[in-house]
Amino acid sequence: MSQISTSQIASPSAQDSGAPLVVPPLEAARQLGIGLSTTYKLIKTGELDAFRCGRRRRITVASIHAYIARRIAADSAGWTPIMQPPPALLRSRRRWPSKPAKPKAAPPKRRARTNQYELPTE
Repeated sequence: MSQISTSQIASPSAQDSGAPLVVPPLEAARQLGIGLSTTYKLIKTGELDAFRCGRRRRITVASIHAYIARRIAADSAGWTPIMQPPPALLRSRRRWPSKPAKPKAAPPKRRARTNQYELPTE
């Protein structure tokens, strides 16, 4: 029998902490707050690491965290504030200029039904 040394045993912090290493695409979509079809597009483009286990597809949680970090880094570099309305509009009651309302067209008049296929009377 071979002996296992204590250096070969993983430390308790490296052991399973209860968090899964991989998740199905539906769970990944829920975690990212996106649709399932978008999740599959991210897998296809290689932005999320996925593999097949039998007939099931699994996505690594590390790739989900890496994708979020990449998106945050990309968005923070090009972030611009939302357009603010001019100060004059903020002081007035009207917030934004609106288009004038178009008058609704009257519905067409209904015609009385006529029986086009009347039999000749004798």
